Amino acid sequence: MIISHSSKLIFVHIQRTGGSTVINLLKKRLGENVEIISQHGNAKSEEVQLINLHKDYFTFAFVRNPWDRILSWYLLVIKNNQESLEEEERKKYENFLELDLASPPENLDFHYNQLDYISNHEEVLLTDHIFRFENYKNEIDELFNKLNLPLIEIPQLNPTWKKDYRDYYTIKSQALIAEKCKKDIDYFNYKF
Repeated sequence: MIISHSSKLIFVHIQRTGGSTVINLLKKRLGENVEIISQHGNAKSEEVQLINLHKDYFTFAFVRNPWDRILSWYLLVIKNNQESLEEEERKKYENFLELDLASPPENLDFHYNQLDYISNHEEVLLTDHIFRFENYKNEIDELFNKLNLPLIEIPQLNPTWKKDYRDYYTIKSQALIAEKCKKDIDYFNYKF
């Protein structure tokens, strides 16, 4: 989680949703007034206390289509040949999902469902606003207007994928994401 007491904001950084760019933009505008508590602290980890202690702060996160996000996570974790769409690569990804290699279940820093980052153990949503990665530039503009901070350019940090994520999926891996990320798909109305 990222916090700025001077701007009264808390950013819940969900992996592979453009969060590194958001953090860098906030640091450029707010300088030392931005504190990184933990890179991916969330409402299911001990950092939830930040949100509970600062209920008057503007709390926000970015979310991303689960099929796109989990593939991006895989490409980052595995660091494989991102240009390959060969059947062998698609099978490796399918195996990664099937064996739950994204993260051990006890790891509270990674969740398949993004709602788990921003909802507490009682499933109460703790953010004031959820921005969408799919409309990133407009969402960043909206965020910085809301924070009353100037914005000049939006750099892209940590890119992993330049092709359409749909091309990487087998029928089975598509179904595995539908199963593992059902909460997000239902709540945010995401489609493959």
